[in-house]
Amino acid sequence: MAGRNAGTELELGWISKVYVNRPAVVRHAEQIKKWKTLKGNWQAAWLLKAVTCMDLTTLSGDDTPSNVQRLCFKAKHPIREDLLKALDMHDKGITVGAVCVYPARVSDAVNTLKAARCNIPVASVAAGFPSGQTPLETKLAEIRLAVEYGAREIDIVISRSLVLTGQWEDLYEEIRLCRAACGEAHMKTILATGELGSLANVYKASMIAMMAGSDFIKTSTGKEVENATFPVGIVMMRAIKEYYWQTGYKVALQGAMSARGMSSGMGAEKASGAVGA
Repeated sequence: MAGRNAGTELELGWISKVYVNRPAVVRHAEQIKKWKTLKGNWQAAWLLKAVTCMDLTTLSGDDTPSNVQRLCFKAKHPIREDLLKALDMHDKGITVGAVCVYPARVSDAVNTLKAARCNIPVASVAAGFPSGQTPLETKLAEIRLAVEYGAREIDIVISRSLVLTGQWEDLYEEIRLCRAACGEAHMKTILATGELGSLANVYKASMIAMMAGSDFIKTSTGKEVENATFPVGIVMMRAIKEYYWQTGYKVALQGAMSARGMSSGMGAEKASGAVGA
């Protein structure tokens, strides 16, 4: 089966008896951290690949057209030219995977990238990002506007209260309606895992998001106290694997960390990395 995740009917049986052995997950995470890292050219190759999977992001209250333009320039030229020449990669078109902004700045990013003759997609957060605490009608309107402005990817954030109170049917319906509002734009569903209370809830929310048609599932907004962690990533990858076994659709995983977690070279921007699962 190929193409985008079409979603499924709601299957509560897939999550009704879920149990996550947290100590085992934590042990697995610690083992991963001890894996040997690649060196030399292999390390450089994977780092370059990681850059191409990143969303270069600015989500600040003081965003302006000019700093979005600077972000787009960095997105097109994420690696210094001398370093690319040293690796013989200067003519390979290395760019980030997407530029991510608020809906009000989508047009700025789209116009800047178009003027630069660059096909990097523009992603927009929506659906009450980052809290999710807005009415569903407002969330859907925001998504439609972002798509109208030119966003090719939409990053929604779920209502955490629906997870914490076990309202799985309502969560499914909310995400399904958001997917419909996206139209042809890909939809990434942010779970805000640091606010879901348990790893079991992370697994359940992941499965519901995929059933509802998410093309990506993402750990966090980057604005929570706890963002991407190894245990959360392991649980979400296991959910993606199970969903693939059940449906044949491969959904991607993305992680986010706050700007405080990035190297100083990133400035005020944030990078989120996406991987196929």
